[in-house]
Amino acid sequence: MGHDIHIDGVTMQFGSVNALTDIDVHIRAGEFFSFLGPSGCGKTTLLKLISGFLEPTRGKIRINGRNMKGVGPNIRPTAMIFQNLALFPLMTVAENIGFGLDVRKIPRKEKIRKIAHLLDLVSLPNAGKKSVNDLSGGQKQRVAIARALAVAPSVLLLDEPLSALDLKLRKHMRFELRKIQQKTGVTFVYITHDQGEALTMSDRVGVISEAGILEQVDTPFDLYNHPKTGFVASFVGENNAFPALAAAGQNNASMAQIPFGTFFCRNPMNLPPGSSATAFVRPETITLVNGSSTAENTVQCRVVSQSFEGPFVTMVLKTRDNTVIRLRKNNDGSGPLLSPDAQITICFAPDSILLLHPRGKAHDRDY
Repeated sequence: MGHDIHIDGVTMQFGSVNALTDIDVHIRAGEFFSFLGPSGCGKTTLLKLISGFLEPTRGKIRINGRNMKGVGPNIRPTAMIFQNLALFPLMTVAENIGFGLDVRKIPRKEKIRKIAHLLDLVSLPNAGKKSVNDLSGGQKQRVAIARALAVAPSVLLLDEPLSALDLKLRKHMRFELRKIQQKTGVTFVYITHDQGEALTMSDRVGVISEAGILEQVDTPFDLYNHPKTGFVASFVGENNAFPALAAAGQNNASMAQIPFGTFFCRNPMNLPPGSSATAFVRPETITLVNGSSTAENTVQCRVVSQSFEGPFVTMVLKTRDNTVIRLRKNNDGSGPLLSPDAQITICFAPDSILLLHPRGKAHDRDY
């Protein structure tokens, strides 16, 4: 079974540059946890700190309650799968999987039994005698996972292992990875810049900004629907972002003054009236309304362009003050696309407008 990981106030400096700053997070035992962020934000550095290839400049890392300071990678209860997989091309699949068992001098009968079990686990029951060069990309991924699990780690660290696969295979391997993690109960720590991977597979996700700051840790659902900072709102999924001022409406309702109007909104940070803010609206939450609608939070727009993508249509609109808005609607097959320059009315549901601090600071950083 997996171990939990406490990352307490970890900062990593390279010279005068902070790659990571004050990272605080508790990864639970048996959890599939992903760190999501853009290239260069320090994700791989964080994996190397957990695995022991690097020591933090400040702070500490505990695995199963034990401080890992001074504990080398070969001693820690971790295994790591690198982006390039690092399989041995001159070995068979079985020899690759059994390599770590040979190093640990596991008896031959036990090794054969364990290799067979792992091949079944990764759905490659008859591939033991094959050369790794004869495998597909997805099969190589499974061999790398089996080899890492052979040494019975409590924590498996995965450094963007699906990035080299084509889209269809990548989506299939997301399901396979999740299934393997649930079968084994090992704690998976996965890093990626692909939000689809993070949201699909993970129990929880930690979003790291370009500055190496952990912005938010949450379930995929809450991360997408309730971002706490401007960076998370911008990085996870698509969002329209408008400069805004917080305002007060009737009965203490929150409102946002946006260049093209004043609208009811969510104000989770309780920004006081007059505060500078950014208003975020996801394209799929905006709806088209007919001319006789009495809905609140409406605005008239002109259709600039439309992109038909099969299951949905993405529309680029402009308001009367030339603010650009992106709207996405499901394709229900009910009618043709609108004509260019068509005049339409759109509606923002009050809960769909999220008002956040323009610098993206969150008050609650207890992860």
